[in-house]
Amino acid sequence: MNEFKSKKTILILTAQFGAGHVSAANAIKDYIIEENSDVEIIIENFISASVPRINKPMVKMYENNTKYVPGLYNYYYYLKKSFDSKYDISYKIYTPKLAQYIKKLNPDLIISTFPCAAACVNDFNTKNPHKKIPSITVITDVVDSLEWIFPTTNMYFVPSYEIKNRYVQKGLDPDIFRVTGVPVNKKFICNEKLRSQKLRLLLLGGGRGLFDFDENFMHWLDDYLVIHNNVLDVTIVTGSNKKLYENLTIKKPLYNINALGYVNNMFDLLKEFDLMLTKSGGATLFEAISSNTPIIVKNPKVGQEIENAKFIRDKGIGILYDNDENLKEIIESLIKGDLSSRIEFMDHNITHLKQTIHPDKIGEYVFELLNR
Repeated sequence: MNEFKSKKTILILTAQFGAGHVSAANAIKDYIIEENSDVEIIIENFISASVPRINKPMVKMYENNTKYVPGLYNYYYYLKKSFDSKYDISYKIYTPKLAQYIKKLNPDLIISTFPCAAACVNDFNTKNPHKKIPSITVITDVVDSLEWIFPTTNMYFVPSYEIKNRYVQKGLDPDIFRVTGVPVNKKFICNEKLRSQKLRLLLLGGGRGLFDFDENFMHWLDDYLVIHNNVLDVTIVTGSNKKLYENLTIKKPLYNINALGYVNNMFDLLKEFDLMLTKSGGATLFEAISSNTPIIVKNPKVGQEIENAKFIRDKGIGILYDNDENLKEIIESLIKGDLSSRIEFMDHNITHLKQTIHPDKIGEYVFELLNR
């Protein structure tokens, strides 16, 4: 136990179910250090700190469920969305060892970017009222699910004012919410994007390079650009999907689309493009918003991504499509210039939306609680 620490310690608990929870944790760390570097910040996967042997199987199960049986996943997701989080006892798997980890580390503040991690922190604080640790929960999708809400949580970072309003309608205190957006690396921020005559489209499949369209569509687009590459410039980032990168560069190479593998400068890359075609994950969505890049996404089948897609539609900051044929029609409309006014409309909406969220105040909010 660190009884006489010279520095305050902040523990950020995260999870590897998708990249968004970890990227939010890293972004929060950067904002905290920018506000005051005289703190120790530890980012920890809450499963690795409790039952490390089940981390990979749990991540694999999540990926398989969302991919192959989204209906089953959604049933459980929407069940948790509407009922009190105290009835979900899955966190009990992790609490014994995680409680030991927390006691040993003795942090001054705990920030959770995953709901089950927040549940574990709530359990710790409930069982140790004399040793209660201030806590913040960061909601990493545009959702108002009750699975994130716990009685001992002191503060919530939420993606939008609409989410704050929905939680207040459910009876929560408005003073515990801070509207930050989903935290992303501040290097994504681009307040004014320079547009060119040539439309620039970026195709992203996340870190693992998993796309909502198949290789046939990529080759259709490559062929389509033979006579339209003076109008549309396309780059695809395959991430860690080495097989796809090899297919697109060696086995059946693309000639009119620039194919990249894993990149470390996504924030620079995104600023160079007018549109991004990707998935509707919370982190990806707010990277697009930060960089002033309207987003094209397939109508998703998974709970939290469905909510993110609704946000894209309702805020007018992107285009939703249903299948590859529908996507081809959108590409053709882009080529013809039929969507020029819509792109301007989305640009305007993103600029307006950015004025309502305050990621730049994350460090301030953290120290507001830490110094109480």
